[in-house]
Amino acid sequence: MGQRLIRLSGPLYYNLMVRYLTVRRSILSIAILLSSYVSLSFAQPSPIRFVDASGKTLARAEIIERNSGLYLPVQTLREAFDPGMRQQYSSLTKQLTLNLKGKQLQLRIGSLSVSVNSDEMKLLLSHPALMVEEKPMLPLEFFTTLLPKVYDFEVTHDPIIQTIHITERTALLPDLPSTTATEGSAKFPVILDPGHGGVDTGCRGSTRGTEKDIVLNLAKQIEVIARQNEVKVLLTRDADFERRPIERIEIAQKNQGKLFLSLHCNTSFSDLAAGIHLYVSNSLGRAQSDHPPTNPNETAQHSATIHTLSQEEFLIQSRQFATILQTELEPLSPAPIALTEIPLATLAAVYMPAVLIEIGYLSNEVDEARLTDADHLAFIATGIVQAIQTYIAELNQVEDAANGR
Repeated sequence: MGQRLIRLSGPLYYNLMVRYLTVRRSILSIAILLSSYVSLSFAQPSPIRFVDASGKTLARAEIIERNSGLYLPVQTLREAFDPGMRQQYSSLTKQLTLNLKGKQLQLRIGSLSVSVNSDEMKLLLSHPALMVEEKPMLPLEFFTTLLPKVYDFEVTHDPIIQTIHITERTALLPDLPSTTATEGSAKFPVILDPGHGGVDTGCRGSTRGTEKDIVLNLAKQIEVIARQNEVKVLLTRDADFERRPIERIEIAQKNQGKLFLSLHCNTSFSDLAAGIHLYVSNSLGRAQSDHPPTNPNETAQHSATIHTLSQEEFLIQSRQFATILQTELEPLSPAPIALTEIPLATLAAVYMPAVLIEIGYLSNEVDEARLTDADHLAFIATGIVQAIQTYIAELNQVEDAANGR
């Protein structure tokens, strides 16, 4: 069957063309406006945060882009590194002198060279110092690469969450209030339970890693940092193999564990869900309180179930440790850390204080990038070890008070 041709009369054709051109101009106008908005958004300076080993914020600064390089104000050095820093600038020679932590650093605006203590050490930058709106600006690498070469601290830049972490090279973790906390830590076995393993991969990210590998990497980092700080930790698995739930619990019981931490990643149908989530097993938690029993038989059965859940006996301690974790890890989470109490089969039969932590969402691209970054995992591991130390110290204080010491 042949196609039927439709001929448009002159006025009709003209009206249609006018409407087409009007719509087309509107679409182009919207596209131009959106393009301008996006360009302006990317042109705006983005804030960066300096934090110490404990996650405490030392300084915030606006980072700007100039000549394909990222720059921060010189003032940031005073706020993040040395409150007593002194600076001098000669507009004639364009020389910038910084007296920082007992050493003198000399730079020239527009030059890549940096001298320390009058040529005692010469260093080169890939981007020069600049003057922006009559204020001296230093390239980002001055903070992240040059300073660690001159001073005894490590500086790590996490571009994903826009933070610069500063830690003393000689210091492992901040000292706890009581010296008995460190001594007690070695006698306080902590069980780390990296979830999944073997054929059980857990959830997967869009491009990078699997849950089983990420949580195992985290457990190993915790193990290293814990050993350095005389905290005794044991892993339920130290390689990529499967462990049945009963095996994980048996390992914890046989090694007389005092604290159980189950490590997991999260996933969601929404790619906007992000951040850390903590769980404590509570048979009276939200999942059951939404549908309370309606008859005596059901109530009796419910009570019997509570009696057999050994985790219930440690609910207060589990909450205590979870709250400490919440505080320690807050700076590393892009969203407030939720603490949820629900019945959890993973923890229900663990006969010791226990917390399940989901360290981020693999369904979120930014979270996934964080969790596959070794430096970011190291920050999480450090925060977890600090939480363990704080928890042990608090238990020791309670015990000392009970014994009248």
